[in-house]
Amino acid sequence: MRWKHIVAASLVLASLSGCSWVNKLVYRIDINQGNYIDQTAVEELKFGMTKEQVKFLLGPPMLVESGYPNTWYFVQYLKPGHEEPEQKELVLSFDDSGQLVGMKGDYQPGTGFFEAVR
Repeated sequence: MRWKHIVAASLVLASLSGCSWVNKLVYRIDINQGNYIDQTAVEELKFGMTKEQVKFLLGPPMLVESGYPNTWYFVQYLKPGHEEPEQKELVLSFDDSGQLVGMKGDYQPGTGFFEAVR
């Protein structure tokens, strides 16, 4: 009779604890959305590059606003299976002739950003 009480108590405790520990056993895929932005590719950006050169290096931007065609937005969203999501952004600015004049966001320009484009 004593073992029945132990089994009943353990079942009650297991049901009260919920499934939080079981949740970690379930496989969850990594979710990637948006642009894949590599820091080494960003370091290859140079002041004065054309839009075509930037597109060749980073791929097409995630967003180009219709009223501001000289501002490109690259957004990378990553949600690993059981971890917190992470979002990184890169905003590139071009002048009216289509040459790269600035960048801001979560990525740092390379040391040769202001070197001449070859």
